[in-house]
Amino acid sequence: MAKTASRLSDDPDTLKAQLVEAQAENERLRQIILAMQRHRFGRRAESLPEDQLLLGLEEAEQVEAAGFAAEEAEPANKAVLVG
Repeated sequence: MAKTASRLSDDPDTLKAQLVEAQAENERLRQIILAMQRHRFGRRAESLPEDQLLLGLEEAEQVEAAGFAAEEAEPANKAVLVG
């Protein structure tokens, strides 16, 4: 906890112990803040609306269909060249 300058000890060992205690409390509070931020801004907060997901899927389907069309056109081109 916060201590005023008048309440601090003049003993170096006591001051070191108080510093270690303050640093441990500070780290504990930082971990609590990080956990709260993950809860507030975590994976759920970053999810896309369904219509945006469908647009991405539609684009992937179009790319896949274009790849299949190119594969089907290749054997026909080879047959013309051989024949």
